[in-house]
Amino acid sequence: MDKKIIAPDEWNEYLADFSSRNTCRRARFEAFSRGSVVEEDEEAVFQSVSISGDKVTIGRSVSGGSPTTDEITGVHGIAVQLDSDGSDNTMEFMDIDGDLTVLHFESKVDGES
Repeated sequence: MDKKIIAPDEWNEYLADFSSRNTCRRARFEAFSRGSVVEEDEEAVFQSVSISGDKVTIGRSVSGGSPTTDEITGVHGIAVQLDSDGSDNTMEFMDIDGDLTVLHFESKVDGES
């Protein structure tokens, strides 16, 4: 899988394009911080991702269609990992403390996330 670092001056445009091509895909979060890993139990349906300043906002719908908004503050790095077919597999957000939040998408290749 290829990993692509997104340059800060491209974040707004890239996230808008990313949102349009990944709307309605199943996704879940995994957070890595100082020796711990937390993985979401429940998947949700991705709606959109955007950034304002250093705050990323992710819109998703959880089971039953309830909309939820996740915010990640202090973001200073964004990367995308591509699946073997070139589709988006994960989006990674690094914050100023070095913590990493990863949004995993259901694979278009094998259906896993």
